[in-house]
Amino acid sequence: MITENVNRYFSLIKHNVNLLDLLTGDRPKHLKDEDFSDWQVTIIFYISCIYMKTVCSLFDIDIQDHYTLHSIINTRTDLSLYSISKDYRHIEEAARDARYEGRKFDKDYLIKRILEKYNKVRDCAVSIIKQKGINNVVHADIKPFLERINK
Repeated sequence: MITENVNRYFSLIKHNVNLLDLLTGDRPKHLKDEDFSDWQVTIIFYISCIYMKTVCSLFDIDIQDHYTLHSIINTRTDLSLYSISKDYRHIEEAARDARYEGRKFDKDYLIKRILEKYNKVRDCAVSIIKQKGINNVVHADIKPFLERINK
């Protein structure tokens, strides 16, 4: 069951990375000037969230909502998650601003702020997953996608 959950989450991570690839890649002419940074940040948040759900599943913690996950990240020092709570929260807040307020983000902000925090969250999750004996960990490097954004 644990391996099944982990593999399902790894598939979700890959799916979201593919969507980020699509949104940062070459676009049809009629969408060349469209700013999708709101969805780019939202996808990065979802990838971060899925990494954390993967970690929690390895400890038999069933996450059904963002509130529960946020609470675990803020309180579970035994899972080594507390050290990334601020980084995770920052990505989550940026995604919420994007979804509900229509906030847009420039390339520098995505690379210097969001990517840095995402990498910390991802690396923390990957480390914990490997410590649990999972060797086929998806290590989603999103930097190349963000670097090719025009704006």
